[in-house]
Amino acid sequence: MATQVSVPVTIDGRVIRLTNLDKVLWPQGGYTKAHLIRYYAEIAPVLLPHLRGRPLTVTRFPDGVEGESFYQKNAPPHTPNWVRTHRVEGEEKPIDYVLAEDAATLVWLANQACIELHPWLSTVDSPEKPDRIVIDLDPDPPSGFREARRIALVVKEVLDRMGLRGYPKLSGATGVHIVIPVVPQHPYSVTSRFAGFIGRVVADLFPDEATVERRVKDRRGRVYLDHLQNLPGKTIVAAYSVRPGTRPTVSMPVTWEELETCQPEDFTIDTVPGLARRGDRAAAVLTDRQDISPWVAELVGNPGINF
Repeated sequence: MATQVSVPVTIDGRVIRLTNLDKVLWPQGGYTKAHLIRYYAEIAPVLLPHLRGRPLTVTRFPDGVEGESFYQKNAPPHTPNWVRTHRVEGEEKPIDYVLAEDAATLVWLANQACIELHPWLSTVDSPEKPDRIVIDLDPDPPSGFREARRIALVVKEVLDRMGLRGYPKLSGATGVHIVIPVVPQHPYSVTSRFAGFIGRVVADLFPDEATVERRVKDRRGRVYLDHLQNLPGKTIVAAYSVRPGTRPTVSMPVTWEELETCQPEDFTIDTVPGLARRGDRAAAVLTDRQDISPWVAELVGNPGINF
């Protein structure tokens, strides 16, 4: 039986034994686990602020993107004692979520072929009250990124009229996510309905191009505005997270101006580290917390609006 070779590295004073570094995760292009680990180590300065204090669900691809994958919420038994976790009481047993607090934890996760990182929209300091609302634009084929981009710009117009600011990022596939940072004062039940209200406004304005229909068969090639990712326990892929497509694209924050011309394949584990060295494109999401209470009060008090 072959002996698995491990390579010890020291990051943040923590020794991590890296294994199977030549394991191919993306056959197209020959990207290996070493490429994934290097990416997360390089991107840590801009990624970690978006993960700190947020329980994490990861998607692991031990046999690469063409093999079997699985979601993992509970920290595995071999989790180092220096990895911070957060316990949540589950229906059957507690779940110990990993908290990615440092670069060492990111590298440790990548060494397990954790390609995707899905943080909560709330933090452990206020777990029931999210500080982010996400409008998830998911194009139903034959619609694709071009159509999602067009509807994203419509969402921006709606937010502008509401006096709110949203920050776009590419999903890394064909979709677009619009993140609205908010003061963490309303429960998920309110923030999810708020996202649903915005989705209905856009779908009413452009019924042939956008929809809030949950059933796939009823979307008919339109862009689905998904507000259900704002419910408790749901997550959206993190800014700068890698995605498991045919090539290692990244869920990349962009400006509204960039969104008008960019393509998902512009942002990969090859190109993003260089861009990120210029700073965190999603920095405003961490600080621009908006008070939606006036809107919530108006919507709740309006009998003509289903909120």
